[in-house]
Amino acid sequence: MALASQTARHSHSGRVYSSRRGKGSWRSRRNSRMRRRFGVAGLVLLIVFVGWWWFSGEPDQAGAATEQTAQNNEPTGAVLPAAAATNGASFNISNAPDRNQSKTASANPPQSSAANTSPLSSITMGERPQRNEPVTTPPIDESTTPSASTTSRTVPSGAVSSLITDADNALTANEPLVARLLLNRALHDPRASDAERRACRVRLTTINEELLFSPRVLEGDPLVDRYVIKSGDSLSKIASSQQLAIDWRLLQRVNRISDPRRIREGQTIKLVRGPFDVVIDKSDFRLDLYAVVGSDESADSRVYIRSFDVGLGEHGATPVGEWVVRQHSKLINPHWVNPRTGERFSADNPANPIGERWIGLEGTDDTTRQIQGIGIHGTIEPGSIGTEASMGCVRLDSEGVEIVYETLVEGVSRIEIRP
Repeated sequence: MALASQTARHSHSGRVYSSRRGKGSWRSRRNSRMRRRFGVAGLVLLIVFVGWWWFSGEPDQAGAATEQTAQNNEPTGAVLPAAAATNGASFNISNAPDRNQSKTASANPPQSSAANTSPLSSITMGERPQRNEPVTTPPIDESTTPSASTTSRTVPSGAVSSLITDADNALTANEPLVARLLLNRALHDPRASDAERRACRVRLTTINEELLFSPRVLEGDPLVDRYVIKSGDSLSKIASSQQLAIDWRLLQRVNRISDPRRIREGQTIKLVRGPFDVVIDKSDFRLDLYAVVGSDESADSRVYIRSFDVGLGEHGATPVGEWVVRQHSKLINPHWVNPRTGERFSADNPANPIGERWIGLEGTDDTTRQIQGIGIHGTIEPGSIGTEASMGCVRLDSEGVEIVYETLVEGVSRIEIRP
């Protein structure tokens, strides 16, 4: 039996306990509700902030649409070498298809995906490249464009640098024909700076060592072709029958034929069509060799091949003007008579100052028609190249004069000598 005092304490304690418990539960519920309210409010604020940040930082839809359109508009036709459409490949002519490989390439066409198609693969000689990104400079009207010699050489040329960049990209994609086309246009652009022209010449020389001066033939190259040797053929007969505007020795050079008498029936060789012209820049002591592929004055009709250092006439004696290779004037191992002293040098005389090749020139303008005795020849003094040391003729080293001799044709090839 519980004592009264115990009962009272228990009852009081129970009331106190019950009262405190009820108060504590109400505060707990209130705090819980407040936390939920603050949590919801904070979540709403966070959602609003994130939404504002997301929409304010969204990419420009017009720009994104333009970029996507540009990607979708990349040409997919492979007018030039099919293997050249592989992006990321290094410039390696041995990887490009030749005419014997064209059937294989046709049987296994590349995927039409834009990621595997070069944006330059549809360019052909005579067309202008279709650029996906806008060019800030106006397009070149080649029919009214003045020659490079009559324009300033220091004009800024954003379009020229773009052509060079596109050409480098084409080389990376193993499209040397496209690269040559673009670099040739950049070289002829009157807005090009001296530095840009030098860069173009260096790149084009490297490209043409494979495209022109090696035995390989790339599909679509307008400068070369293939020929299967027939019974009774010789290199000179082939050059004549195929109407090649070159010396037959160029065929021997590009096909790596050690003995032209030992070609065989059924052998496939590379043909170089020609003709070739020359521009000599006296101020730079430089001879530029061009292949002619058209009759108009556009850049695509005159393809730069390579340059050679030259020696010129003392005291500026080399005459400026236009010339053609004189008929029956090309000589190998020629004799020579010094026009000043009358001293004679036989063909095999090692002291013969004009070396192993002579190419006579005939003037074709009012200034040059009256000038006689001017020619392009070799030299026994290679140290004179790059100086004014001759009596007026143009000197080349032994390798240079052989290549020029093999590319120029009497009565056809034109020579321009600029100040």
